[in-house]
Amino acid sequence: MEMSGKTSQRADAAKNRERLVASARRVFAKQGPDAPLEDVARAAGVSRTTLYRHFRTREELAATVLEENVVSIEKRAAELSGQWRAIETLFDFVLDQQRDDGGLIQLFTRSDLAPLESLSRRTTAAFEPLLEAGLRDGTVQPDIEIRDIMIAFPMAEAAITDSARIGDRGDDRARAMFRRALWQEKWK
Repeated sequence: MEMSGKTSQRADAAKNRERLVASARRVFAKQGPDAPLEDVARAAGVSRTTLYRHFRTREELAATVLEENVVSIEKRAAELSGQWRAIETLFDFVLDQQRDDGGLIQLFTRSDLAPLESLSRRTTAAFEPLLEAGLRDGTVQPDIEIRDIMIAFPMAEAAITDSARIGDRGDDRARAMFRRALWQEKWK
């Protein structure tokens, strides 16, 4: 009987963690990365104590949300493999994530960047085969390297953050600028 009680507690803890991550994604997207963690706990239907039992810091919670993003990038890259315009589609997918996440990466510019290093390597690895394919078929500008793609993301994050602050659609302008710089015109 005690074993099933522990199993039930673990299942409840896992559900709480899932709800916290989903709530953090929504709350951060709506209120930004400095949103009160109390709001995240409330949105998840748990106490602050439960939140802190799962995530000791705001950065740890944000890193978990970003980890889910990287998993979805890896999955999307695998789905796109071999498709025409795959690199552009994945690039837009990541820009959409950045726009929808309410500037979570900003948290790491104010603190330790270590949690992002592994996520950055995995994101790079997801893009590399699509970039190679795009270079082979001429859809990517011939002088583009993987680091050019990766440099574009913090630039886009800055444009998205600035656009949200002043209330315009600068992220669309940034996206158009990246398309001109990264992709071959004949491809469009």
